[in-house]
Amino acid sequence: MALFSPLSPLKTAVADHVEGLLPYLAEFADVDLYIDDGYVPNSPAVVGRLAVHSYREFPALAKGYDVIIYHMGNEPTFHGYIFRMLQKYRGIVVLHDLVLHHCILGLTLAKGDVEGYLNEMRYAYGKEGEVVAAQIMSGRGLELQYRYPLMERVLDNNRGVIVHNGYARQQLLNRRPGLNVAHIGQHFFLPEGVAPGPDGHVLREQLGLQDRLVVGTYGLLIPDKRLSVALRAFARFRRNHPQAVYLLVGPVAQEHDLMSLVQSLELQDAVRMTGWQDPASFVRHMCVADLAVHLKYPHVGGTPYTPIRLLGLGVPTIISDIEPLAEIPADCCARVDPEGNEEEELLATLEYLATHEETRRQMAENGRRYIQAEHNPRKIAQEYQRFIEATLSGQPAGVSRGRPAAGRSAPAGARPEREWQQRLIEDVGAVLADWGVQADQEHLLRPIAEAIAGLKLGPQGGDA
Repeated sequence: MALFSPLSPLKTAVADHVEGLLPYLAEFADVDLYIDDGYVPNSPAVVGRLAVHSYREFPALAKGYDVIIYHMGNEPTFHGYIFRMLQKYRGIVVLHDLVLHHCILGLTLAKGDVEGYLNEMRYAYGKEGEVVAAQIMSGRGLELQYRYPLMERVLDNNRGVIVHNGYARQQLLNRRPGLNVAHIGQHFFLPEGVAPGPDGHVLREQLGLQDRLVVGTYGLLIPDKRLSVALRAFARFRRNHPQAVYLLVGPVAQEHDLMSLVQSLELQDAVRMTGWQDPASFVRHMCVADLAVHLKYPHVGGTPYTPIRLLGLGVPTIISDIEPLAEIPADCCARVDPEGNEEEELLATLEYLATHEETRRQMAENGRRYIQAEHNPRKIAQEYQRFIEATLSGQPAGVSRGRPAAGRSAPAGARPEREWQQRLIEDVGAVLADWGVQADQEHLLRPIAEAIAGLKLGPQGGDA
């Protein structure tokens, strides 16, 4: 296996993700790593264990591999070389984001290559692409980038695609119905240097937080993390909980003036900003939180890894109710509707969880059990192996795993029978989608819907 990915010490979640899975991939494949120029990997999962090459060496070595794996994200600095290589050597693409427009812009327009950008837009969207490109170049950037994701060339130059949630898989099939695409979840793991069941008490004392309620947000702090909403809700939350502190762990994006927002809300004494942390310290800071907030909107289709890790650690977590996270069961987390009254919902959720310790504890335990069972790294690696072997043998290999999201998940607190029906609907919907049944084929869907509606939840939890 030739595996193309950014690696540590590059500050990207994709590096952390890949390094956590490498030992399990190495159980069934001889793995060589191919990286961009300009740095030396330092992860214990790599150093002294796996061969590392510059991507420039690959043409001379390509014939020695059975399969190529590309980890493709939306950051041109980290993934630009991968985008170029996958067009020359077809492999299996692990697609971390569905919107690659920012990456393409960075590889073309940002370097003065107007024609290169126009060529990509023409390839993906024809004449319409030229018109949209002109609008983007005139300043209408973000909104149109979401509507025109520029993933099409990646979808057309591969032997198969892996995504991390059922929503992403369905979005790809909507664009390329014959695509060989698998839904394989994110894996939960702890970085080197963090013991199983890490305890946050020592770090809490070091930070002087042992007697305070700690709310935490983790990862790259960008506007899409909805921190303006979260901090406004937290400022109101502190009226009843004046000892509460908000811990922001991760680097702040250049375009996000968080400090001015903190000052405008008079939260200077209640907000702690740590900056970037190495993987082990990052996880230890997660264990400090009594409550975690991970909002994300708009989203780019990929599954954010931070909530997976928070839940796996047993941290009570509030997430945005978005399609990429809809497969997490309703009793494992709390959800806030990003298209509703987001601030009010977040404030009410913070207040409820802060004052209902048993609910908070049970939710955390449910989340921990679910993630450690469904996102076990060895199980995930075995799913990779099955997909890779089926793809190499030419078999139809695309699979859907778990409960893909046809829309938003059932709300927390739904009646058991309604939640049970919702999950059944999602499972049946995934199978029908795999068979090619479309949402507008009512003559096929109505009898199935009526049959599900007629089922009842029996007294012992079974269907009667």
